[in-house]
Amino acid sequence: MFEQPKTIKLSQIRLETSYRKNEKDLSLEMDINRNGLIIPLIVQQESEDKYVLVDGYRRYYALVFLEKDSADCFVENYTSEEDRIIKRLRIEFHTKKRTGYQLEEMINRLLETELYDEKLIVSRCNVTVQTIAKYRDGAGVNPDWIRRGKQTGAGRQGLTIIHKLKLGEEVKNYIADRYINREFSEAVLKVIRKATQENAFIDLLEEDIKDCIDLIITLQLMQYEPVEEIVHEYRLHAVYALSSHAILYTKNTRMLTQLEEIYQIDHYVKNLSYEQKAELNEKVSNLYLEN
Repeated sequence: MFEQPKTIKLSQIRLETSYRKNEKDLSLEMDINRNGLIIPLIVQQESEDKYVLVDGYRRYYALVFLEKDSADCFVENYTSEEDRIIKRLRIEFHTKKRTGYQLEEMINRLLETELYDEKLIVSRCNVTVQTIAKYRDGAGVNPDWIRRGKQTGAGRQGLTIIHKLKLGEEVKNYIADRYINREFSEAVLKVIRKATQENAFIDLLEEDIKDCIDLIITLQLMQYEPVEEIVHEYRLHAVYALSSHAILYTKNTRMLTQLEEIYQIDHYVKNLSYEQKAELNEKVSNLYLEN
C-alpha cells in the first residue's frame, strides 16, 4: 500500500523511457484542468530531490501541456531499470495502452541486459510464451519500415507478416509502403499472406504478382473465397491447371445463374430501354463459346 501522496515539482521528475511517446490526450488534459489530478503519478526516489517516473506518462504530459509546476505522486522505493520495465510490462500487457512497437522495445531492452530471458519475462509478467514470442518474432524487419510505421500508426505485427512473405524484395517493399500508409488493414494483409501460400500463387507470372495483390487491396477483401478465385484466375493466365480451371468454372456457372435470375425479374426486364436491351444482347452474344 502507498503512503499519502507527496507533491513533487515536475522539474524534479526524470522520464526514463522513450517507449511512451509524448501523446497529446485532449480529453485527459480537459479533465485534469477541470478536476485536478485525480490519480497521482507513481515515482521512485533516486536522490534527495530527484525522482524517476514509473507510471503515469499520459498524465505527466498532460500536466506539462497545462503548464503545471508540480503533481501529487506516490513514492516507491528505488529499484533497477529492469524491474521498472517489468512492472510497466505487467500493466501494459493487460491494459494494451502501448503500441506493439513500444512493447517490443521494452522486451528487447530486458533481453539486452542478459539478466532476463524469454521464460523469465513470461513468468514475471504472467503472460504466455506465445505472447512474448510474438514480439520477438519481428527480428530482421526493415528498420525503415519500423520507423515509418511508428509515425503512421501502422500495426507492428503487420510489418513482421510482410517481412516473412515469400516474395521478392521489390514486391514486399511495395506492400509495406501501402500498409504503412494505412491503405489496408492487417486483416487484409493476412488474406494476402494466405494467398501467397497457395500452390497456385507460385505459377503466377512475375508481372502479374503485383496486379494480383493490388486487386486484393483495392477490393479490401477479408474473406478468402473471392481471393482464391483471383489467384486461380491469374494462374490460368500463366499455365493450365485443372484445379484452377475447376474453380473458375464454378465461379462462371454461379455468375451465369445469377444473371438468369435477374432476367426473370419482370419489372427489371420490361423496363429496359431498347438501347439497354441491345447493349445487353450484344454482351451476352459475345459470351457464346464455340464447340
